[in-house]
Amino acid sequence: MTRSFPLRRDQAAQHVDVPPGGEIVLRGKLVCSTDGSIVDAATTTWPAGAPGGASVDSGGLVDFAQGGFHVTRRDPEAHEVHAVATGGPAPACALAGVEAPCLPLRLLPLARMRLQTARELSGCLKGGITVEVPGAVVPPVPPGAAPYVQGAAVLLGVGALAAIGWAAQRRRARSPSGQLIALARRTRAKLRRADPVVAAPLAPAVEAALGALKQRGVDAASAEGRRIAEVLRRVEVRLDASVVEARADREQRIADELVREVESALEAVDEVAAARRDHR
Repeated sequence: MTRSFPLRRDQAAQHVDVPPGGEIVLRGKLVCSTDGSIVDAATTTWPAGAPGGASVDSGGLVDFAQGGFHVTRRDPEAHEVHAVATGGPAPACALAGVEAPCLPLRLLPLARMRLQTARELSGCLKGGITVEVPGAVVPPVPPGAAPYVQGAAVLLGVGALAAIGWAAQRRRARSPSGQLIALARRTRAKLRRADPVVAAPLAPAVEAALGALKQRGVDAASAEGRRIAEVLRRVEVRLDASVVEARADREQRIADELVREVESALEAVDEVAAARRDHR
C-alpha cells in the first residue's frame, strides 16, 4: 500500500520512514510568482525571459544526498523524482535534528540564486510537492513451504500485533498533539547544538512548552496550541538561521586567514625581488 503526504516547507528537513534501499517518489512542482521559474524536488526550470534564456538546472527544492537518498530517476517535464534511501550518512538530518533519512530543503541556495531571502522565496512559491512511499509487494508462498504454514501463521500473528501497535504509534505521532511534541523536541535538539548565546534565553521556554504538552496542559488543536506551534517554528527558523550565520562566519574567518597568509607571502616575494635589484 502506497503512503503519501505533502512535502512540508515550514521546517528545514522532513523525516521519511523508509528502510535502506526503499524507494520514494516525489511528484509536483512550485511556481515562483516573481520570475516564473518552476521548482520541483530535483530541478529548476527557467523561462525564456530569465537571464540566460530557457534552461533546466539540476538543483531543486530537496538536497537528496545530504538527506541520505540517491536519485535514480528524474523527469523535469512531468516533475517526478524517484530516489532510494542509501542507509549512509545524512548530515542534513542531524543538523536539522530529525531522524534519517530525511528530505532537507534547499530554500537558502535557491534564494541566493535569485538575490532573495529564503522567506521571500518561500512566499513567491505556489503549488505543492507530494511524497509517495510505495508499499512492499509480498511474494506468493511456494508450494514447498506448505508444511511451515502453521509456524508462519504464528509469526504473522505476532507481526500483525506489532503492526497494529506501530500503526497506533504513527497515528499518535501524526495527531496535532504528536506533531506539536515532535516540533518541541526537534527545537530542543537544535538548541542543544546551537550557539550558547542564542540558546541560553530560549532553552527554558522550550522546556516549559514541552513539559506542558507532555502533561496535556495545552490542547495542541486549540488556538493556544497553534500559538505555541507558531512560536516554536519561529524559534526553529531562528536557530536554523544562526547555524547558517555561524557557518558563514567560520568560512569568512578561514578565508581571511588564507588571504593574510597569501598577502604575507606576496610581500616576502616583493622584498626578495627588491633585494636582488638593489644587489645588482
